Amino acid sequence: MSIIPTFEEIPLFQGLSKAELDSLKGCLREKSFQKGEILFSQGQGCERIFFVQSGRVKLYRTASSGKEQTLETLGPGDTCACNPGSRTWFCLTTAEAVTPCKVWLLPRADYVRMVETNSKLAHALTNLFAERLRCFSSLIEDISLKDVKKRLIKFLLDMLAHTPSQAGGEKILSIPFTRQEIAQRIGTSRETVARHLYQLKRQKLIDIKPHQIIIPNKEGLEKLLS
Repeated sequence: MSIIPTFEEIPLFQGLSKAELDSLKGCLREKSFQKGEILFSQGQGCERIFFVQSGRVKLYRTASSGKEQTLETLGPGDTCACNPGSRTWFCLTTAEAVTPCKVWLLPRADYVRMVETNSKLAHALTNLFAERLRCFSSLIEDISLKDVKKRLIKFLLDMLAHTPSQAGGEKILSIPFTRQEIAQRIGTSRETVARHLYQLKRQKLIDIKPHQIIIPNKEGLEKLLS
């Protein structure tokens, strides 16, 4: 299981001085959550942010119809931190533990103070927000313009792009997500995800193993996106 042993290893804190890290350490509180527990809810007043130490947490929005759309899945080292432009704001998403997890909690007031007084941290957050904006824009484009099969293929290829290089022609993806989680990520149903996965398997573009998807023909998948 992936884990960030100490908060100093969180990417957002890279470059902070020892004095700044010591000050931060005094503000953090560690807390464990079980699978399915809610860390905070959409519309709730934002009183604290969290940094994932171990496990996975999904951020999602719920439509008036009750349908969930997963926006992001956070792993060790990631944070829910949002723009500290105001000292009062409300959570735009719900955060739910999708596995047992441990997080470090940081009160909002301490977070805002740190960002306002530390240019390195403010710069790191700007980069984080820019990357999130890029990912959310891509997600909106996928859901708006691509059919479900293409959204699933793009999801697999995006995962492959973040998988370390392997020897040989086959590419092996370790899938930490359930089919329900994939469905919520690409805006469809679990049954539709299963159907399209087995269609791709029959086309010999992928093979399905427990917690793994093998991609023997990446070029074939890419052609289906054109």
